[in-house]
Amino acid sequence: MRRRRRIDVLPDAEGAAWSFDAHFRDSYRDDEGETVVHEYTAVGRVDAATEVVLDAEATPRVLPWFECPEAAASATRLAGRPLDSLRAGVRAEFLGASTCTHLNDMLRALADVGILARAGMPGA
Repeated sequence: MRRRRRIDVLPDAEGAAWSFDAHFRDSYRDDEGETVVHEYTAVGRVDAATEVVLDAEATPRVLPWFECPEAAASATRLAGRPLDSLRAGVRAEFLGASTCTHLNDMLRALADVGILARAGMPGA
């Protein structure tokens, strides 16, 4: 089994917001090669001053069950949440068939957007 994650963060031209582009993939390898089991991407923006999510959207890429694509809509529920609340908030509130364990893993990891943004800023 293999889990891959990527989070890219870029400031907007004015520096007022950070845009993120994230990717999550679970796969396994056998004699036939790699088989992707779960894969999502997510994009969104965060207010740079308050570190509150302005908007977020997830796109399912590869999913094992026909119900799974509906879970992507749960990413929009990040809007209005501070980054530092994502790990606990997603774990406690994003439950049941309205979301997906694998997507939630990626959404919790978005708590690091501020750290990544500040690490990439000159003089940080």
